[in-house]
Parts: sequence; structure tokens; C-alpha cells
Amino acid sequence: MALLWESLATQLDRVRATNTVSQSSVSTITTTVADDPTDRRRRLEKALEAIKDSGNAMLVESLKAAIEGRQANLNLPELPEGIAKF
Repeated sequence: MALLWESLATQLDRVRATNTVSQSSVSTITTTVADDPTDRRRRLEKALEAIKDSGNAMLVESLKAAIEGRQANLNLPELPEGIAKF
């Protein structure tokens, strides 16, 4: 077991040593992406286009609602009596 932890620690050290990113560049990227609502809308529209023929009506409705900025109208079926007991 100790060998597994030692291996994990070594791998984490390698990852930390090779992936050095400054905090300022990360916050700049995050702010730029978060502040662009057209990018989010474009991604939602692409997702809708990809799944519109899948037959998953709830997912289609959820994506349409997100694009329009409203709550999704999901008509969920009633639960059978046996399930409600749990």
C-alpha cells in the first residue's frame, strides 16, 4: 500500500512541475469566457442541434429553455404507488 501512495506522490510531483500556470492568466481566461453570453448561447445551440433527433424530449426542452432564458417545462410522469413509499 505504501508503494501505491509513493507512486501517486511521484506522479503528482511530475504534474505540478510540468503544469505551471500563473494565477493571473487563469483569472483572465475565466473572466473572458464567463463574460461572453453569446459563446454560451452558441454552445447551447450546437448541443441542441446535435441532440434534436435523439428522441430525448426532456433534454431538447432543457436546452431550448436554457437558450431562451426560462425554466424548462418538464412534464414528468407520476410515480407508481409502490415507489412513493420509499
